[in-house]
Amino acid sequence: MFSQNLDDLDNYQVEEFHKKIDLDYGTLDDDGNSIDYIYVKTSVDTGEYKIDLTDADGDLYEIKDTNIYVTFRGYFGYASYSTECIMKVNYYGATVYKLE
Repeated sequence: MFSQNLDDLDNYQVEEFHKKIDLDYGTLDDDGNSIDYIYVKTSVDTGEYKIDLTDADGDLYEIKDTNIYVTFRGYFGYASYSTECIMKVNYYGATVYKLE
């Protein structure tokens, strides 16, 4: 558990978690274009995590040093190379709190 009061921090509701899966060389999409990876919906264990988010493809944000990516219900903003956050995951959803 974190001792910091999260009520005063900007918070963002997670829409979905995704996992990045690297594909074998020569894998093609439905248009015949080569693709290197896909993102598949996944889940995250309940708990509180100190994370660093960074911008990824499209609306995805990468949880650094993992293969987990998140999308948000609203606009999170520019994460650049690293934005420190606390992520609280419960049975009903997840919230990310910006520490910066």
